[in-house]
Amino acid sequence: MTTSLFDFDEQRPEADAAPPRRVAKVRPAAARGSVASPTDRLDDVDAEADEATDARALFSGDTGVLDIDTRRALVRLIRGPFLDGGADEKVWAALTRNESTVRDYIAELFLTLVIDLDDRIAFTQQAEEGEVSFPKLLRRVPLNLIDSALLLFLRQELSAVSGTGQRAIVGVDDISAQLLPYQREGVTDHSILARRINAAITKMRDNGILRATSTDSRFEISPVLRILFPPEQIAALTDAYGQLAGQGQTGQTGETGEDDTDD
Repeated sequence: MTTSLFDFDEQRPEADAAPPRRVAKVRPAAARGSVASPTDRLDDVDAEADEATDARALFSGDTGVLDIDTRRALVRLIRGPFLDGGADEKVWAALTRNESTVRDYIAELFLTLVIDLDDRIAFTQQAEEGEVSFPKLLRRVPLNLIDSALLLFLRQELSAVSGTGQRAIVGVDDISAQLLPYQREGVTDHSILARRINAAITKMRDNGILRATSTDSRFEISPVLRILFPPEQIAALTDAYGQLAGQGQTGQTGETGEDDTDD
């Protein structure tokens, strides 16, 4: 039996009478399993869209259109220092899936996006000013001499394992031995240098350059350093800091101009 949009009376005609005209009886939409009019269908679509928006809302008044993992990626990129894809697979997948959208969002803040798919690292950079100046969002981390020397050492260790597939692992003893030549001339109290080395290690951990391992005194060097510290800078800084170490540093300032004194 075929079905129709309408229910018809199916009266049998009397023998000598003309067959009555078939008149459609339309039931109210609420009383039947109705087929909606085009206008009703549009209203249903709008209602479904509103329900989908409400389901995506993460807090009261949320008008955002991005899924939660893409939003998390945006927050981590803006908050910095970088997004580590190895530490959060879902957020990394959201970033790579919506890369174009993320680039558009951060461009509104005068930022550019840098992604290294091999090392699964992403971070933002302040866009270069042209004829129009704009406010700066990203903060710079000040480095004193010990911080800078440690950064150089870590970058060299990262280069040593490049292409081997191995992780770059360093221990506190390795770092201390490398930075011992930066002991201030005439200072015999090694605890002062030890405190400054520990402060430098803490700074590198806080900024994601050093990652914790299963051993408290050993750390993995993040591959992000390879991007932040390109090879062309290594040779020049190695020579400069080598000379300082050979002379015994006496309160020189680091790359940022911050005086290299203890807090």
